[in-house]
Amino acid sequence: MRGPELRGPELRAPKARRGGVLAVALLVLSLAPAAAAGGIAVDLRFDGQPLEPTAPPDFTCFSATANRWVACGVKRGEGPGAWVLEGLEPGRYRLHVSIDENPVNPRRFPGDYEAQQRFEVTERGPERLTVDMVRLIHLTRPGDNARSLEGMLTSCATQPVFETPRHSWGPTGRIEFAWEPIAAGAEYRVSVTAVSCSQPDRQREVLREMTGATGVTLTLPPSVGDEQYYFWIAAWRDGRLVGDLYTHDAGAHSWNYRFQVRNASLPRWVYAAGAGLLLLLIVGAVRFLPAQPARRRRLARRALAVVVVGALAGSAYYVVRDRVEEGERRRVEEERAQSEAEGQARQRELIAAFVSAAPRPAWWASVQTPYRVDNVGDLLAAWQGFPRGDDGRGERQFFKAAYRGIVDHPDDEHVVATAIDLLHWVVDDYPHRLPLAQWGYERYFQHRQRVDNCANCMPGDRTQGLALDLARLLMAVGRHDEAVAVCRRLIEERGADVSPYKLAETWERLARAHWEKGERERAREIIRETLAKYGGTVRGDDLRRTLATFERAP
Repeated sequence: MRGPELRGPELRAPKARRGGVLAVALLVLSLAPAAAAGGIAVDLRFDGQPLEPTAPPDFTCFSATANRWVACGVKRGEGPGAWVLEGLEPGRYRLHVSIDENPVNPRRFPGDYEAQQRFEVTERGPERLTVDMVRLIHLTRPGDNARSLEGMLTSCATQPVFETPRHSWGPTGRIEFAWEPIAAGAEYRVSVTAVSCSQPDRQREVLREMTGATGVTLTLPPSVGDEQYYFWIAAWRDGRLVGDLYTHDAGAHSWNYRFQVRNASLPRWVYAAGAGLLLLLIVGAVRFLPAQPARRRRLARRALAVVVVGALAGSAYYVVRDRVEEGERRRVEEERAQSEAEGQARQRELIAAFVSAAPRPAWWASVQTPYRVDNVGDLLAAWQGFPRGDDGRGERQFFKAAYRGIVDHPDDEHVVATAIDLLHWVVDDYPHRLPLAQWGYERYFQHRQRVDNCANCMPGDRTQGLALDLARLLMAVGRHDEAVAVCRRLIEERGADVSPYKLAETWERLARAHWEKGERERAREIIRETLAKYGGTVRGDDLRRTLATFERAP
């Protein structure tokens, strides 16, 4: 931190006076808060007590002044839960602290700690920050947020739906929520908000209540129009927030559980019509029934005959219908069995090809991974949450989980293609990186990735990642012509499906392949053309730096 500047008369004072002023300034600096010279003391707390987790905290800093993430150094302080934050210039910041305390799931899942703290750095402080950590609540019903809840956040069309009873005069859905306790004596604030799917800013609060129990049963009317329900829960103790709900879905995440209530009850007019018809039959029977006993018996026998004939006809109809339906079921089951057999054969072929291109690494048996990958959400949660900065154990845990996901779900091309792309970025010493990249590129060149969980993505972006992974590896072994061909094919055949940011990245990789091959003028030409197309995008600065590097070279 910079000390106070000396201006005006002090700069023109005699030498003795200047010495006195400097002495005063040094005294002021010596009495200033520790933040100005040695950093900002950060005290981590949970439930009012110093927090010493088993996992190391992860500190990240966002500069609101510069509107970007910035580096912030952190070291251990003296005492439990004590840390020191260093390297921040004056300005407004948001400190994010994340602790992967629960080793059986990825970061930011139930049992882990999260907190955000806003503060401002000035010439004189702050001296100390107290960060109250919040533990993430484990929701067990109606969905388990210890895993990715597929379709819950990414689309209103795929989120959980609860139906009202079939027979109900005032239709309401009954939904049971339950969760694990956070701290002894904690109270839980539960709220439900109705939110429009098409206009998320249109919201209305439906209920808010406080409970000491670890569960509530909600009775809610059917969702109106395109509305969905947001369920929120927060744990409080002695006026402090100690627990919060956090959910995941295919890379998306939020602080709530979302669902809809569908009206499956019979309309009220059905009950009214039935009651009216019954009343009409009773009145008709009383009015038109003959008075003579003999005529009553004849009418009764005729009515019985009609009922018997009707029953026999109905029985025959249902017997024939059941036989037809049974035949149709057998045909469908045979077709399904054949389709499953063919699918299993294709899956075995894919697994064999994958394992041949990418055998298990030598360290496979020595690594235990806590992550399980059954869908894209599981895969992305493991990718976002595996430990970084250790001795490589976290990367190997992710590698093993993603590898298993491919083998366990070869029929899910979203899992397989995404896993192959992400495997490129971990375990640098894996000896089969190039064959793996070639197999993924060739097998999934026409893959269309999901875009429901990514606001600015396009269907060809995953294939672009596979292509660039392969191009990088080919260039690393001197096969520049093949790298050029890979980039060219992507641009020509899938360019319309790739987002501009990714397409600019592909053109830059193409230019670098020409550059490393020795075709320097061609590389400069490609970069200039790319800069003319994409210089106004977020890739513009990178392209300009690359062009400057090329132009400085002989």
